[in-house]
Amino acid sequence: MNIARASFSALMAMTLAVLAQSARAEHHEGAVGHSERSYVDETRGIKATMGFAGSETRRLDIQVWYPQGEGPFPLIIYTHGTFGYATNAMHFVNALVEAGYVVAAANYPLTSRDAFTKIKFADISDTSEQVKDVSFIIDSLLADPELGKLIDGDRIGTTGHSLGGVTSYFASFGARTRDPRIKATAPIAGGDPVQTALDNQMGFNGAGHSAASVPVLFLQADKDVFARMTGRPYAAYARVEGPKYQILLKGGYHIAFRDGDEQHPDGKNPDCLFFEKNMPGMTIPGCEEAGEFMAPARQQEITRTALVTFFDAYLKDDGVALERLRGLDDGLEDVELYYEDE
Repeated sequence: MNIARASFSALMAMTLAVLAQSARAEHHEGAVGHSERSYVDETRGIKATMGFAGSETRRLDIQVWYPQGEGPFPLIIYTHGTFGYATNAMHFVNALVEAGYVVAAANYPLTSRDAFTKIKFADISDTSEQVKDVSFIIDSLLADPELGKLIDGDRIGTTGHSLGGVTSYFASFGARTRDPRIKATAPIAGGDPVQTALDNQMGFNGAGHSAASVPVLFLQADKDVFARMTGRPYAAYARVEGPKYQILLKGGYHIAFRDGDEQHPDGKNPDCLFFEKNMPGMTIPGCEEAGEFMAPARQQEITRTALVTFFDAYLKDDGVALERLRGLDDGLEDVELYYEDE
Protein backbone atom coordinates (compact mmCIF):
# COMPACT_ATOMS: atom_id res chain seq x y z
CA MET A 1 0.00 0.00 0.00
CA ASN A 2 1.47 3.35 -1.01
CA ILE A 3 0.21 6.12 1.35
CA ALA A 4 1.51 8.91 3.56
CA ARG A 5 0.38 8.23 6.97
CA ALA A 6 5.65 12.13 33.78
CA SER A 7 9.35 11.34 33.08
CA PHE A 8 10.03 7.63 33.23
CA SER A 9 13.79 7.55 32.57
CA ALA A 10 14.55 4.93 35.19
CA LEU A 11 11.80 2.62 33.98
CA MET A 12 12.81 3.15 30.37
CA ALA A 13 16.44 2.38 31.09
CA MET A 14 15.44 -0.92 32.68
CA THR A 15 12.94 -1.59 29.89
CA LEU A 16 15.47 -0.96 27.16
CA ALA A 17 17.95 -3.20 28.93
CA VAL A 18 15.80 -6.26 29.24
CA LEU A 19 14.32 -5.95 25.79
CA ALA A 20 17.78 -5.79 24.27
CA GLN A 21 18.88 -8.98 25.96
CA SER A 22 18.90 -12.29 24.14
CA ALA A 23 20.10 -15.86 24.13
CA ARG A 24 23.87 -15.97 23.70
CA ALA A 25 24.14 -16.89 20.04
CA GLU A 26 27.91 -16.80 19.72
CA HIS A 27 28.05 -18.21 16.21
CA HIS A 28 29.29 -17.01 12.86
CA GLU A 29 27.94 -19.53 10.37
CA GLY A 30 27.15 -18.03 7.03
CA ALA A 31 29.99 -15.54 7.36
CA VAL A 32 32.96 -16.52 5.21
CA GLY A 33 35.33 -14.22 7.04
CA HIS A 34 35.35 -12.95 10.63
CA SER A 35 37.75 -10.55 12.28
CA GLU A 36 38.01 -8.59 15.52
CA ARG A 37 39.42 -5.10 15.90
CA SER A 38 40.00 -2.63 18.74
CA TYR A 39 40.05 0.99 17.61
CA VAL A 40 40.84 3.90 19.95
CA ASP A 41 39.49 7.40 19.45
CA GLU A 42 42.11 9.70 20.97
CA THR A 43 39.82 12.74 20.73
CA ARG A 44 37.07 11.49 23.04
CA GLY A 45 36.96 9.84 26.42
CA ILE A 46 34.61 7.55 28.32
CA LYS A 47 33.00 8.98 31.41
CA ALA A 48 33.11 7.31 34.80
CA THR A 49 29.79 5.52 35.38
CA MET A 50 28.22 2.18 36.21
CA GLY A 51 31.34 0.93 37.98
CA PHE A 52 33.76 2.04 35.25
CA ALA A 53 36.47 4.46 36.39
CA GLY A 54 36.50 6.43 33.16
CA SER A 55 39.09 6.91 30.42
CA GLU A 56 40.64 9.84 28.56
CA THR A 57 40.38 7.93 25.29
CA ARG A 58 37.50 5.94 23.82
CA ARG A 59 38.16 2.32 22.87
CA LEU A 60 35.75 0.43 20.65
CA ASP A 61 35.94 -3.33 20.24
CA ILE A 62 34.54 -4.37 16.87
CA GLN A 63 33.37 -7.64 15.32
CA VAL A 64 33.50 -7.71 11.52
CA TRP A 65 32.05 -10.33 9.17
CA TYR A 66 32.66 -10.28 5.42
CA PRO A 67 31.78 -12.38 2.36
CA GLN A 68 34.07 -14.34 0.12
CA GLY A 69 35.80 -12.43 -2.67
CA GLU A 70 37.93 -9.35 -3.12
CA GLY A 71 35.15 -6.78 -2.96
CA PRO A 72 34.66 -3.97 -2.48
CA PHE A 73 31.38 -4.73 -0.73
CA PRO A 74 28.77 -2.46 0.84
CA LEU A 75 29.18 -1.94 4.59
CA ILE A 76 26.45 -2.24 7.23
CA ILE A 77 27.03 -1.02 10.81
CA TYR A 78 24.86 -2.91 13.32
CA THR A 79 24.22 -1.37 16.76
CA HIS A 80 22.97 -3.49 19.66
CA GLY A 81 20.37 -2.40 22.19
CA THR A 82 20.76 -1.44 25.84
CA PHE A 83 23.02 -3.87 27.71
CA GLY A 84 23.14 -5.95 24.55
CA TYR A 85 26.19 -7.08 22.62
CA ALA A 86 27.62 -7.21 19.13
CA THR A 87 26.59 -10.79 18.33
CA ASN A 88 22.97 -10.78 19.53
CA ALA A 89 21.38 -10.61 16.06
CA MET A 90 23.43 -13.13 14.12
CA HIS A 91 20.36 -14.43 12.27
CA PHE A 92 20.28 -11.29 10.12
CA VAL A 93 24.00 -10.52 10.29
CA ASN A 94 24.63 -13.88 8.61
CA ALA A 95 21.90 -13.21 6.05
CA LEU A 96 23.45 -9.86 5.15
CA VAL A 97 26.94 -11.34 4.80
CA GLU A 98 25.59 -14.15 2.62
CA ALA A 99 23.95 -11.47 0.46
CA GLY A 100 27.30 -9.76 -0.09
CA TYR A 101 27.70 -7.21 2.73
CA VAL A 102 30.46 -6.49 5.20
CA VAL A 103 28.83 -6.17 8.63
CA ALA A 104 30.52 -4.51 11.60
CA ALA A 105 29.20 -4.42 15.17
CA ALA A 106 30.71 -2.90 18.31
CA ASN A 107 30.37 -3.66 21.98
CA TYR A 108 29.72 -0.05 22.96
CA PRO A 109 31.66 0.87 26.11
CA LEU A 110 28.79 2.15 28.26
CA THR A 111 25.80 0.17 26.94
CA SER A 112 27.14 -3.35 26.27
CA ARG A 113 27.38 -6.09 28.86
CA ASP A 114 30.33 -7.49 26.90
CA ALA A 115 32.30 -4.23 26.79
CA PHE A 116 35.83 -4.11 28.23
CA THR A 117 34.54 -1.53 30.72
CA LYS A 118 32.66 -4.30 32.58
CA ILE A 119 29.83 -1.95 33.45
CA LYS A 120 27.25 -3.10 35.97
CA PHE A 121 24.42 -1.76 33.84
CA ALA A 122 23.95 0.39 30.74
CA ASP A 123 24.17 4.17 30.87
CA ILE A 124 21.85 5.32 28.09
CA SER A 125 22.99 8.92 28.49
CA ASP A 126 25.95 7.83 26.33
CA THR A 127 23.73 7.22 23.28
CA SER A 128 24.74 10.47 21.60
CA GLU A 129 28.36 9.34 21.87
CA GLN A 130 27.40 6.10 20.14
CA VAL A 131 26.27 8.11 17.13
CA LYS A 132 29.78 9.58 17.01
CA ASP A 133 31.10 6.03 17.44
CA VAL A 134 29.30 4.98 14.26
CA SER A 135 31.21 7.62 12.31
CA PHE A 136 34.46 6.66 14.02
CA ILE A 137 33.90 2.98 13.16
CA ILE A 138 33.35 3.93 9.51
CA ASP A 139 36.54 6.03 9.53
CA SER A 140 38.54 3.25 11.17
CA LEU A 141 37.32 0.47 8.90
CA LEU A 142 37.97 2.47 5.74
CA ALA A 143 41.51 3.22 6.98
CA ASP A 144 42.16 -0.37 8.07
CA PRO A 145 44.95 -1.79 5.85
CA GLU A 146 43.24 -5.19 5.57
CA LEU A 147 39.52 -4.57 5.96
CA GLY A 148 39.44 -1.22 4.19
CA LYS A 149 40.04 -2.72 0.76
CA LEU A 150 36.97 -4.94 1.21
CA ILE A 151 34.64 -1.97 1.75
CA ASP A 152 33.00 0.35 -0.75
CA GLY A 153 32.97 3.70 1.04
CA ASP A 154 30.19 4.97 -1.22
CA ARG A 155 27.78 2.23 -0.12
CA ILE A 156 27.32 2.38 3.65
CA GLY A 157 24.21 1.56 5.66
CA THR A 158 23.20 1.21 9.30
CA THR A 159 20.78 -0.86 11.30
CA GLY A 160 20.22 -1.41 15.00
CA HIS A 161 17.80 -2.94 17.47
CA SER A 162 16.03 -1.02 20.25
CA LEU A 163 18.50 1.58 21.55
CA GLY A 164 20.56 0.66 18.49
CA GLY A 165 17.61 1.78 16.38
CA VAL A 166 17.68 5.14 18.15
CA THR A 167 21.43 5.37 17.47
CA SER A 168 20.92 4.55 13.79
CA TYR A 169 18.12 7.10 13.46
CA PHE A 170 20.19 10.01 14.79
CA ALA A 171 23.18 8.99 12.67
CA SER A 172 21.04 9.82 9.62
CA PHE A 173 18.37 12.30 10.71
CA GLY A 174 19.92 14.48 13.43
CA ALA A 175 20.91 17.81 11.91
CA ARG A 176 24.04 17.97 14.08
CA THR A 177 24.65 14.25 14.43
CA ARG A 178 24.14 12.77 10.96
CA ASP A 179 26.90 11.23 8.88
CA PRO A 180 26.28 11.97 5.18
CA ARG A 181 28.23 8.87 4.18
CA ILE A 182 25.32 6.73 5.38
CA LYS A 183 23.24 6.04 2.29
CA ALA A 184 20.48 3.89 3.84
CA THR A 185 19.32 3.03 7.36
CA ALA A 186 16.99 0.46 8.92
CA PRO A 187 16.12 1.13 12.59
CA ILE A 188 14.52 -1.91 14.24
CA ALA A 189 12.09 -1.66 17.17
CA GLY A 190 13.27 1.83 18.05
CA GLY A 191 9.78 3.19 18.71
CA ASP A 192 9.83 6.90 17.97
CA PRO A 193 13.53 7.72 18.49
CA VAL A 194 12.84 11.41 19.01
CA GLN A 195 10.25 10.73 21.72
CA THR A 196 12.63 8.27 23.34
CA ALA A 197 15.38 10.89 23.39
CA LEU A 198 13.00 13.50 24.86
CA ASP A 199 11.85 11.18 27.64
CA ASN A 200 15.36 10.10 28.56
CA GLN A 201 18.68 11.86 29.01
CA MET A 202 20.47 10.53 25.93
CA GLY A 203 22.57 13.58 25.06
CA PHE A 204 20.60 14.70 22.00
CA ASN A 205 19.56 18.14 23.22
CA GLY A 206 20.04 20.51 20.30
CA ALA A 207 20.57 17.70 17.78
CA GLY A 208 17.83 19.13 15.55
CA HIS A 209 16.09 17.42 12.66
CA SER A 210 17.60 17.00 9.21
CA ALA A 211 15.38 16.93 6.15
CA ALA A 212 18.02 14.89 4.35
CA SER A 213 16.65 12.33 1.92
CA VAL A 214 18.13 9.10 3.29
CA PRO A 215 16.33 5.88 2.32
CA VAL A 216 14.94 4.39 5.53
CA LEU A 217 13.15 1.21 6.57
CA PHE A 218 11.45 1.17 9.97
CA LEU A 219 10.81 -2.35 11.27
CA GLN A 220 8.27 -2.45 14.09
CA ALA A 221 5.89 -4.89 15.79
CA ASP A 222 2.39 -4.10 17.02
CA LYS A 223 2.85 -6.02 20.31
CA ASP A 224 6.15 -4.31 21.12
CA VAL A 225 5.97 -3.23 24.77
CA PHE A 226 8.86 -0.77 24.34
CA ALA A 227 7.27 0.93 21.34
CA ARG A 228 4.07 1.51 23.31
CA MET A 229 6.07 3.70 25.68
CA THR A 230 7.78 5.82 23.03
CA GLY A 231 5.24 7.57 20.87
CA ARG A 232 2.87 6.75 18.03
CA PRO A 233 3.69 3.74 15.79
CA TYR A 234 4.21 5.84 12.63
CA ALA A 235 5.62 9.01 14.19
CA ALA A 236 9.17 8.56 12.90
CA TYR A 237 7.92 7.45 9.49
CA ALA A 238 5.79 10.60 9.19
CA ARG A 239 8.67 12.87 10.20
CA VAL A 240 11.35 11.86 7.71
CA GLU A 241 11.69 12.48 4.00
CA GLY A 242 11.39 9.68 1.45
CA PRO A 243 12.19 7.23 0.19
CA LYS A 244 10.76 5.62 3.30
CA TYR A 245 9.19 2.33 4.29
CA GLN A 246 7.59 1.01 7.43
CA ILE A 247 6.88 -2.64 8.07
CA LEU A 248 4.61 -3.47 10.99
CA LEU A 249 4.56 -7.12 12.07
CA LYS A 250 1.16 -8.10 13.42
CA GLY A 251 1.55 -10.14 16.57
CA GLY A 252 5.28 -9.45 16.66
CA TYR A 253 7.07 -8.24 19.77
CA HIS A 254 10.29 -6.47 20.70
CA ILE A 255 12.71 -9.18 21.72
CA ALA A 256 11.94 -11.50 18.77
CA PHE A 257 13.67 -9.23 16.26
CA ARG A 258 17.07 -10.44 17.44
CA ASP A 259 18.29 -13.96 18.26
CA GLY A 260 16.36 -16.14 20.69
CA ASP A 261 12.90 -17.70 21.01
CA GLU A 262 11.69 -16.67 24.47
CA GLN A 263 8.10 -17.58 25.31
CA HIS A 264 5.95 -16.58 28.27
CA PRO A 265 4.76 -19.65 30.22
CA ASP A 266 1.28 -18.15 30.64
CA GLY A 267 0.90 -17.10 27.02
CA LYS A 268 1.50 -13.42 27.76
CA ASN A 269 3.78 -11.10 25.81
CA PRO A 270 7.37 -12.40 26.17
CA ASP A 271 8.53 -8.78 26.44
CA CYS A 272 6.90 -8.75 29.88
CA LEU A 273 8.99 -11.47 31.57
CA PHE A 274 11.45 -8.92 32.92
CA PHE A 275 8.80 -6.75 34.55
CA GLU A 276 7.22 -9.72 36.30
CA LYS A 277 10.61 -10.71 37.71
CA ASN A 278 11.93 -7.29 38.65
CA MET A 279 8.83 -5.11 39.13
CA PRO A 280 6.07 -7.41 40.40
CA GLY A 281 2.72 -5.67 40.69
CA MET A 282 3.59 -2.84 38.30
CA THR A 283 1.11 -2.34 35.48
CA ILE A 284 2.88 -2.27 32.12
CA PRO A 285 0.78 -1.57 28.98
CA GLY A 286 0.64 -4.72 26.90
CA CYS A 287 1.35 -7.08 29.80
CA GLU A 288 -2.16 -7.43 31.15
CA GLU A 289 -3.30 -10.74 29.69
CA ALA A 290 -2.47 -13.62 27.40
CA GLY A 291 -2.71 -13.22 23.66
CA GLU A 292 -1.61 -14.57 20.31
CA PHE A 293 1.88 -13.67 19.15
CA MET A 294 3.95 -14.23 16.04
CA ALA A 295 6.37 -17.13 16.30
CA PRO A 296 9.94 -15.85 16.81
CA ALA A 297 11.20 -17.85 13.81
CA ARG A 298 8.58 -16.20 11.62
CA GLN A 299 9.40 -12.71 12.90
CA GLN A 300 13.10 -13.27 12.31
CA GLU A 301 12.49 -14.62 8.81
CA ILE A 302 10.54 -11.51 7.83
CA THR A 303 13.20 -9.29 9.41
CA ARG A 304 16.01 -10.95 7.43
CA THR A 305 14.08 -10.76 4.18
CA ALA A 306 13.16 -7.11 4.68
CA LEU A 307 16.69 -6.01 5.58
CA VAL A 308 18.40 -7.78 2.70
CA THR A 309 15.78 -6.60 0.20
CA PHE A 310 15.92 -2.99 1.42
CA PHE A 311 19.70 -2.75 1.38
CA ASP A 312 19.90 -4.50 -2.00
CA ALA A 313 17.48 -1.91 -3.39
CA TYR A 314 19.36 1.12 -2.05
CA LEU A 315 22.99 0.12 -1.62
CA LYS A 316 23.21 -2.08 -4.71
CA ASP A 317 20.76 -0.06 -6.83
CA ASP A 318 18.88 -3.29 -7.55
CA GLY A 319 15.60 -2.51 -9.34
CA VAL A 320 14.29 -6.05 -8.88
CA ALA A 321 14.89 -5.80 -5.13
CA LEU A 322 13.05 -2.46 -5.09
CA GLU A 323 9.98 -4.07 -6.64
CA ARG A 324 10.20 -6.93 -4.11
CA LEU A 325 10.44 -4.39 -1.30
CA ARG A 326 7.28 -2.63 -2.47
CA GLY A 327 5.44 -5.93 -2.44
CA LEU A 328 6.72 -7.50 0.78
CA ASP A 329 3.22 -7.55 2.25
CA ASP A 330 1.56 -9.13 -0.80
CA GLY A 331 -0.66 -11.95 0.36
CA LEU A 332 0.63 -11.76 3.96
CA GLU A 333 -1.89 -11.14 6.70
CA ASP A 334 0.79 -10.69 9.35
CA VAL A 335 2.70 -7.91 7.55
CA GLU A 336 1.56 -4.31 7.04
CA LEU A 337 3.66 -2.16 4.72
CA TYR A 338 3.58 1.58 4.12
CA TYR A 339 5.91 3.33 1.74
CA GLU A 340 6.62 6.53 -0.17
CA ASP A 341 9.46 6.26 -2.65
CA GLU A 342 8.47 8.28 -5.71
